[in-house]
Amino acid sequence: MAKRKMIAKVRYNYSAKGKGQDIELDVDLSRFEKQYGKAQYMLDSMVMASMKPYMPHRTGVFRNVTEAMSDAIAGSGTVIAAAPPFGRFLYEGKVMVDPVTNSPWARPGAKKIVTDKDLEYDKSHNPKVTDHWFDEAKKNHGKSWINAVKKEAGGG
Repeated sequence: MAKRKMIAKVRYNYSAKGKGQDIELDVDLSRFEKQYGKAQYMLDSMVMASMKPYMPHRTGVFRNVTEAMSDAIAGSGTVIAAAPPFGRFLYEGKVMVDPVTNSPWARPGAKKIVTDKDLEYDKSHNPKVTDHWFDEAKKNHGKSWINAVKKEAGGG
């Protein structure tokens, strides 16, 4: 792993009249890369795990595909909250229709539009299911995410 260096420019005032000089400091941050990487991976995994209780789960396919897509990029700082092709309308929690036919069954190539009619989620497998499940997970678990990441990254 190549070492990365951060160059910090600091203004140092050495007199009461505000005169100073610019100095450069070389700060080697390579020793932190591994722990920051571990912290990012942990955060991405925690976010996905925290969202699952709020995600729609009728057959499990949508949730499993979303989780697999997220797992594939865990540690990157990106979490897939809603895998296509169903993700957009499930996450928004609104019925979407073809703008020409006004039907939930869209023509090939048509881009659906969001209506004001709420989706009705099947709660038999997942009683906490809701739209915008990332927001719900963040509201309920965000502080624990922050605390865990601080601990893992060394900021306590």
